[in-house]
Amino acid sequence: MPNPITRSLQLAAVRKDADALTAVEAGSGRRVYTFRASDGDFDRYSDRLNVKGWRIDGYNANGVVLFNHDDGAQAALTGAEPPLPIGKGRVYVENDALMIDVEFDDEDDFARKVERKVAKGILNAVSVRYLMLPGQYRANDRGGFDCDAQELLEVSIVTIPGNARALRAKSLDGEGEDLVERIAKRVVELLEERESKENDKADASDEQGEKPNTGDEPAAPNESKPDTGEPPSADAPKADDEDDKAKGLDAAQAAKVFVEAFKGYIRGSDKK
Repeated sequence: MPNPITRSLQLAAVRKDADALTAVEAGSGRRVYTFRASDGDFDRYSDRLNVKGWRIDGYNANGVVLFNHDDGAQAALTGAEPPLPIGKGRVYVENDALMIDVEFDDEDDFARKVERKVAKGILNAVSVRYLMLPGQYRANDRGGFDCDAQELLEVSIVTIPGNARALRAKSLDGEGEDLVERIAKRVVELLEERESKENDKADASDEQGEKPNTGDEPAAPNESKPDTGEPPSADAPKADDEDDKAKGLDAAQAAKVFVEAFKGYIRGSDKK
């Protein structure tokens, strides 16, 4: 029976479409980064892992995320201070891939540095360390192994990727805060431009005013509807209502309302 084999498989990841920020879980404010950690195609070890064969319960019970697979073994030999995990992860199988949601420790200085580099797209890779289970793998014609079942041991943020197929998952949440803020900023600009135009129009109208009739000029024909003698209805719309609303528009408040509505839209879309 073949012995178990432990591998550290480095997989590439690319940032989500957000310019500089991360995914934010709906309503919690937690920054969660989603990576594709593995797929069923050949990796750069020439191994091929069955996506449905991942054993992940053990990892999810203690989902530590390390940096460059540094679990402290080297520090124990040198007497240096052992590194601590930089965050926690939750893995799951989705369609044809092993996915991981990573949340960094925001109370750890080094973890915050790593997170910033991930958010900026400077660090773009995760790596999984796994154990090929006895009797569940066989040699393939590429010099690697085809594995039907493997246990996930650890996940790291790494500096050097090994598989260009492992991409950061695209999600509306990934665009969340940054996208909403950029849109809101543009909305404020448009609303302020509109308000400015309405005010300019009103000022020009006030300056022009009505010229007094000296008797030298014929009176302008009355093109309004004839007076029927009935008082105007209280429900009748006033022509100036729209202008008054526009003039009294609070651009900042409107933008705030828009931000909340748009966030709700994003969260609703992600749940579909």
